[in-house]
Amino acid sequence: MKAWEIGPRNGGGGGVESLRMVERDAPQPRPGEVLVRVTAAGLNYRDLMILRGHYGNDLPETRIPLTDGVGVVEALGEGVSGFAAGDRVVAANFVDWDPQGPFGFHIFGRDVGVTMDGWLAERIVLPAKAMVKLPDAVSDRTAATLAVVAGTVWHAMIAFGNAGSADLSGKLVLAQGTGGVAVYALQLAKALGAEFAITSSSDDKLARARDLGADFTVNYRERPDWGTALMEATGGRGADIVVDTLGFGEFAQTLEATGVEGRIGTLGALSGSPQDTADFAQGPVLGKNITIKGITSGHRGMFEEALAAMAAHGVETLVDAEFGFEDAPDAYRHLEAGAHMGKVMVRVAD
Repeated sequence: MKAWEIGPRNGGGGGVESLRMVERDAPQPRPGEVLVRVTAAGLNYRDLMILRGHYGNDLPETRIPLTDGVGVVEALGEGVSGFAAGDRVVAANFVDWDPQGPFGFHIFGRDVGVTMDGWLAERIVLPAKAMVKLPDAVSDRTAATLAVVAGTVWHAMIAFGNAGSADLSGKLVLAQGTGGVAVYALQLAKALGAEFAITSSSDDKLARARDLGADFTVNYRERPDWGTALMEATGGRGADIVVDTLGFGEFAQTLEATGVEGRIGTLGALSGSPQDTADFAQGPVLGKNITIKGITSGHRGMFEEALAAMAAHGVETLVDAEFGFEDAPDAYRHLEAGAHMGKVMVRVAD
């Protein structure tokens, strides 16, 4: 089979140029595993970080990347039940995060596309316990981009942000930027009855966000005090739920944009890095009685709930660009350029 590997990263970050296509023997499923013919795969920002040497420690140059993907079951390992050849499937990226068990550092031991081979290949073997049958109403094009974003957003916006209720009626949700996480949060939140606020430096992207249903939009280049701008636009109300993709580099503005009793699920660091020192004072947290939680993706149960909600409400993710399998490096470059809105996808097979 054909596969892409992350390649040599020169002791640090090799960048997109380190990617290499190789021929491998097709993997075979061991007990408890499933062999999947890959249809398509999706990119996340962390896939760029892996190539730069900023995500994952001591990864082998033979690692097959990409955490997001969709495919069709070809063969079952011994002891696997609940799946059959021909089933369309996706998989949660943290294999060992049991929906009924506690969160712990152990989950990072098997992370698809990072500490185990990912979806950028013609075949992939996955542990059955991580896999989810795809609802008929969810297309391959949408499913290819979901593993990371769906569980993460459901965790931040529903499991934490709305105390587990998928009814967002009367809530105002905020996400920053127009990348895959923010746009997916917009689409899902609107389907579940919320009002939505979003930020961008591009008026064109903000116009597209309004077309997708955004109720409040702020250009943060025109208004560096975008948190204050959102407060003005909402008459002092602010966001009830924040899906925070910016991190501590902009956290003072995030707090400003958050309303009384608001909940902030912080999951990204697009304004800097996860090592950044916080730029905010304690006063707004206390004064508004704000709750803040770090979000590390989501477990398989959260992914399943997100898929069910998408199927019920007809949510199709916004895919900015689709690339052929041979052109996978161009997909990375498109993501790296930062001009996309929504997700970037690689079509592996028909």
